[in-house]
Amino acid sequence: MSANPPVKHHYIPQFLLAQWAVNDGKLWRFLRPIPGKIVTKLVAPAEIGYENHLYATPGLPAEKAQQVEQHFMSRLDAQAAEAHQLLLQGKAHQMPQKQRSAWSRLIMSQWFRTPDGLRYFKEAMKLVLTARDEALNIRYAEVKKEGYPDSLEDVIAMMGPEFAEQAAMDLFRKMTDDPKNGLRLNNMQWFIIETIEEPEFLISDAALQQSKAGIFSPKGYITMPIAPRKLFVAVNEIGVAKAIDDLPREDLVAGNNGAVVRRASLFIGATDLSQEPFITANFGEEEHSTMIKSLLDRYRADVGVHAGATA
Repeated sequence: MSANPPVKHHYIPQFLLAQWAVNDGKLWRFLRPIPGKIVTKLVAPAEIGYENHLYATPGLPAEKAQQVEQHFMSRLDAQAAEAHQLLLQGKAHQMPQKQRSAWSRLIMSQWFRTPDGLRYFKEAMKLVLTARDEALNIRYAEVKKEGYPDSLEDVIAMMGPEFAEQAAMDLFRKMTDDPKNGLRLNNMQWFIIETIEEPEFLISDAALQQSKAGIFSPKGYITMPIAPRKLFVAVNEIGVAKAIDDLPREDLVAGNNGAVVRRASLFIGATDLSQEPFITANFGEEEHSTMIKSLLDRYRADVGVHAGATA
């Protein structure tokens, strides 16, 4: 392992951000440090879309704490970068299986890998581990030996205060490389929409967008800008692909940028300042209801119902 593991962990890959870096290798970064205030700055891709030690696993020795970033995320992004080049070249339908699977892993990572996503993931894991499950405790009582803790909750408590985060990071890695969902994504129909004269696509921490009907439902779809004038689209039905492709390009760009900007919570990236008024008026105005956020909300509700029933 490197003596100096990387500190900056990117939740939006640098190879993707680099497409917007057309100003001597820099792109415009929009931040909202407080509501109503937008700060802009030209920055290199390395200075945007990251958080220090984002994928670090707490409680592990120094040589293992950064293993998710060094041995998983960096490799995932390097492989996805190859797929990205093929997509830019218009080869969505001719992509080798290796690169197609790499792009699917990138998509799956975007469900969880942002700072908000990981925070939700860790909270969900903590709720799962601390909520009392009577059926499991009955089974535990049947098999536990003399001297064992009285309940599963006691067992988990013995693991230490960082056990939930450690378990969350382990599950995060497994779900990002989930073969079942990876195959489903591979089997979707992929295509690229390119624009010419319309305003450019913007990028943010909410770059990946998906249908409310569910990604893998018949009407499901995914969109993500992969360059200022190129939008990646994946669908399950040809009719959905036709409906998206038939949209006037100006409406398509406006709709996608509206979601990317309104659901952003951390940053927005652009090649220039031409859309600054739109960004200022809409930055973070809508909650980004991601897959992991929906899962956490269900866990929160379950704990609330259980607490009310046993009060």
